[in-house]
Amino acid sequence: MRELRPLNLKRLNLAFDGKKLGVMGRMTTSAYRARVAGGWLVVVFGTQGMSGIAFYPDPQHEWDGGSND
Repeated sequence: MRELRPLNLKRLNLAFDGKKLGVMGRMTTSAYRARVAGGWLVVVFGTQGMSGIAFYPDPQHEWDGGSND
């Protein structure tokens, strides 16, 4: 059986409207991204069961983890 490679998650530095805290900042505790085929897998963990996962298409992996503004 072939050994599976690990999914390397890198922590994202979250800020909401340029501020670290606030309602969304308190509800969202951690966000990570992992380089996968065709883009990025983004995982968010939060309080009170709030969590999510999304795929960000970026075939060239140009996204540096920050926003455009």
